[in-house]
Amino acid sequence: MVQKVETGSALIHRFDGALHPDLCARLCALIRGRTARAAEDIDGSKLPWHDSDTFSYERWDDAELRRLVGAYRIMVSQFICLSFRQVVFPHFTDLVLWRPGKKMAEHKDDGYAHDGDTLKCRHYSAVTYCNDDYSGGETFIRNEHGDYYLSRPKTGSVVFYPSDERATHGVNEVIGADRVTLSTWYTRDYNHYRP
Repeated sequence: MVQKVETGSALIHRFDGALHPDLCARLCALIRGRTARAAEDIDGSKLPWHDSDTFSYERWDDAELRRLVGAYRIMVSQFICLSFRQVVFPHFTDLVLWRPGKKMAEHKDDGYAHDGDTLKCRHYSAVTYCNDDYSGGETFIRNEHGDYYLSRPKTGSVVFYPSDERATHGVNEVIGADRVTLSTWYTRDYNHYRP
């Protein structure tokens, strides 16, 4: 059952129970099977997308899984619409494997000057936790009060927030086991919608 969680912020929203545990388990199996590598082949200094530990939704071969996750992406877009009173569309989705030791510094998702216009269409960011059998790996998100909301991983939970400087965010170090997330960016511009 989907349950809204109070974050203390008008910019940060979280829903527990958003993605069914069985689907979470399938996503974990998909990314682990795709990125299986020996520990000595893993570069701890690289972020997952620079270390072959991501799998773009657009490249999945499993039609049923794409259909189920596609419906989930639409459901999250409806949560965003209701929370921010703006119509949004899924732009890009990545399944991400965060190995132990991985972390991410505070940043924003709609790009910086050196990114050009590539990321400017990202208006909202959503992170769905596909597992929680590890330590650390919390998403920390700056709120409008200058404090941080700490989103602790819970299987099937989603947290979303603006992609711009109002909600800079990062990931605390993952400890003990892999962290698997489904990350989706949403756009207000229908021209950047990716079904």
